[in-house]
Amino acid sequence: MSEAAEPGRGARPERHDVVAAAVRLFEQAGYEQTTMGDIAEAAGLSRRSLFRRFGTKEDILFAELEEVFAAVRRYLAAAPEGDPVAAVTAAARMVFQGYASTPEITVPRFRLVRAVPRLRDREVAMTARYQAAFSRHLARGESDGDRALAAEAVAAAVIAAHNHVLRSWLRAPERPVPWDRLDAAMALVTEGLGARLRDGGTPAAPEPARVLVAVYPSGAGASEVLDRVREALAPDGCDRG
Repeated sequence: MSEAAEPGRGARPERHDVVAAAVRLFEQAGYEQTTMGDIAEAAGLSRRSLFRRFGTKEDILFAELEEVFAAVRRYLAAAPEGDPVAAVTAAARMVFQGYASTPEITVPRFRLVRAVPRLRDREVAMTARYQAAFSRHLARGESDGDRALAAEAVAAAVIAAHNHVLRSWLRAPERPVPWDRLDAAMALVTEGLGARLRDGGTPAAPEPARVLVAVYPSGAGASEVLDRVREALAPDGCDRG
């Protein structure tokens, strides 16, 4: 729902529209050369309103990723307790969907992050937050011992697999979104140690890889993806393997 319009201006632009306007300016004029005033003018906002909503250019560039991270945290907090590995791989799929649904933002942002050192630092910090969130969910309160070690290893592997597939697509986004490749990568890195983190914790012979299938439109937002994934994880949901 749009907020009230500013005096003398049209309807207040949505977050996505502001971010898209900023990314276009960063691509055209350069990240360092673009000012908050430039972004405000392009987005149809006053400078004061832009600063109040976002704070900095970095905050604008990463705004939608912060929104996805918040959705992932809510999802993990509400996920069923039976299989934390499935919950974490489903969360990684949510993150991938956040990138794949807005290539007009994520592709140029990928190029910008490669070119501007402090943006790389921001991306590294976000990756660390995801790893900590995944590790906590997998460890289930344990901070030492085999389970805690397995949780950290699986969390790191899930993120590495996600980023490997994502970056290959971001370099050639004209190709179809590689959902099958992402699911295969998740299955590969969660076999073995993942068995220690599921109910029972017994590292028996690896079970056949389980693939979570949650169907949603390609342009779905984080909230809709969260709802669809929660339905798929429910005991009577659509988990297919």
